Amino acid sequence: MPTVRMVTDCAVTVDVDVEGMVTLIRAASTGRFVEAMLEFCRRCVGADFVSIFTYSGAGDPTLVGTATTTAAENARKAAIGYMEHFANDVNFDLATRRRAGTYVTYQTAGEISSSQYRRACYSRTGIADRLSLVCVGSTRSISVSVYRSRRNGRFSDRELDRTRAILPILMASLDLRGGVEETVCGPRIATIDEIQMNLRVRYPRMTIRELQVAARVKAGMSARQIAAELGIAETTVITHRSSAYSRMGVANLRTFLLA
Repeated sequence: MPTVRMVTDCAVTVDVDVEGMVTLIRAASTGRFVEAMLEFCRRCVGADFVSIFTYSGAGDPTLVGTATTTAAENARKAAIGYMEHFANDVNFDLATRRRAGTYVTYQTAGEISSSQYRRACYSRTGIADRLSLVCVGSTRSISVSVYRSRRNGRFSDRELDRTRAILPILMASLDLRGGVEETVCGPRIATIDEIQMNLRVRYPRMTIRELQVAARVKAGMSARQIAAELGIAETTVITHRSSAYSRMGVANLRTFLLA
């Protein structure tokens, strides 16, 4: 079974990559925050993946960001797999059922009892294990996770200690973006690919083109900008946008942005 413990003291003494931490802090207000987080974790503990999810009530998790040192598609596949099987995950259970507080969880691929979740998130993406910090709030919660790939092997005990030590740094750097509330609400934090992944899981009947258009609308792009980027006519963008709204059950841009 995955290991879960309440964090009462994160004071683990380890040497921290100061240069990497400065880079991470500087990236907090940019669009490359998740990539900077991955690089910091790679340099400190040899991490191969990172992810950030937020949770509101008992609803579906929302992907804030994910990145990997392996093929970029692996990060997307792992995020989609998680959003399809999150009900089987200990982090979701903590975020939606436990009292407010901060928790650390650790699990290996072999500890996941759901074969579908294990296959979708770990087996097909090459993930070996995961260490997470889950901050549970009264209305919103957030998890920051660091992973190792099968190619590089699971975290050693020393690396687990180092990872536990840097998790609060990752969470604090995330706070520089405005905290959990703003992370959830801020429309510019997630990349278009990440917005598209969230839409794909929530609305599986959308076509690829509808997803592409809807994600860019969510990111604040105009029909003209979307048409130029996708290489299609502006009228075609409007048609796909209307179709996406219909599949989502929303009537206009305002209700779409609130969905």
